Amino acid sequence: MDKITAKKILESNLTKTMGCTDIGVVGYIASIGAYILRNSKIKSIDLLMSEELYKNSVNVGVPGLRKSGLDKALALGVLLKNPKKQLSVFESVTNDDIDQIESLLSAIKVTIKHKKFIDTVIYEELYMTTHEGDEVRIIIKDFYDNVVSVVRNGEKLPEYEKEALIGRVNKYRIETYDEIYDFVAQGDFEGLEELFNIAFIQYENARDEIKKQNGNFLAENLSKEQKSCFHDLSNFLREHIEVPSRKRMIGDIYTVYGVAGSGNLGIGTLVTPMFLSDVYALSELERQKLIVLSFYTSVYIKQEMNIVTVLCGTGHATGCSSAACLTFVKGGTREQVKDSINLYLSTSMGFVCDGAKVSCIYKVSFAAMNGIIAGKMVLDQSVSCDGFGLNKTDVDQTIRNLGKLNNEILNSANKGIIDLI
Repeated sequence: MDKITAKKILESNLTKTMGCTDIGVVGYIASIGAYILRNSKIKSIDLLMSEELYKNSVNVGVPGLRKSGLDKALALGVLLKNPKKQLSVFESVTNDDIDQIESLLSAIKVTIKHKKFIDTVIYEELYMTTHEGDEVRIIIKDFYDNVVSVVRNGEKLPEYEKEALIGRVNKYRIETYDEIYDFVAQGDFEGLEELFNIAFIQYENARDEIKKQNGNFLAENLSKEQKSCFHDLSNFLREHIEVPSRKRMIGDIYTVYGVAGSGNLGIGTLVTPMFLSDVYALSELERQKLIVLSFYTSVYIKQEMNIVTVLCGTGHATGCSSAACLTFVKGGTREQVKDSINLYLSTSMGFVCDGAKVSCIYKVSFAAMNGIIAGKMVLDQSVSCDGFGLNKTDVDQTIRNLGKLNNEILNSANKGIIDLI
């Protein structure tokens, strides 16, 4: 992996978002429609979603409301009318906006439906009409911010459409884990300054929220003995991920930077290396290496999975990056770093996504904890992957098996999961 590829992968996998990403895209598409029809009075909104997108948005809190409701997310997007914010559209919400939601919903007809799409897991189509007879139809497909069609009164509006992302994302791929390790080892990270800045912001925001609660789980609160006890270490890390994740999942006004389409993964991926760097007083270069290792490990895991997953892609990627970070920071070899990822996946391959909701904070934080334990076990040389089952001795093959299990074998399971929830 060269610097150009690394930068392109960074650009396509790091996104600012407010609230759960899946509810953010609901507000985003409504905001586009409302802005286009801003001089008219909204009469109706019809929203069609892929069942995967519906699963991950129906039960999460709407930012500012601290409760769920797809109709409320649509209404808030209409009130904000700020499509330039994209997935951070809820960032500017005020109490006045919140107070207007119920009256707006009583004045317009809202219909929300979902269905299975064969060719994509992310599909959102909004049809909005006005009392004056104007209408707009907007389609977002394949990626959360990928607006592929905007038509107002029969006229296509290309200025609202974002350049299609699929080709750009698929063009730059990580082929083997050795590419990541070699890139980290050489230590030339020119062009990745944004990644380091955002990791710092994400970590400091997590620390600020912990301080507001009790302040007992910060890196400086760890005793020398606790730093050597990986159960204590992992428990402190859990707090750093759980606390900020909770704020976004319940619907607080809390901006995060998502990784590979997931805000919780952004927290797990970027806070973990910063926390470990703090605990072990790493140099600036060592800290940067750990951030790069964590980020590209998470991207590699998610790269093999559909963007909206049947398995918990956020948990899998967080656990793998956590395992890699711990092993690397404690002086593990290349093979031990790969073995730690393999060990984590050997215990968690069946980790299922049952829709985005508040309890996801425990999935991502527990995954980070288990990653720490997996790294510790590998460093102790007490375990190794035997190559049977889905986990192969070659970690790249294991990761590809994870993708096949998610994308193909369990693809039909989403319908059953949606029926259950």
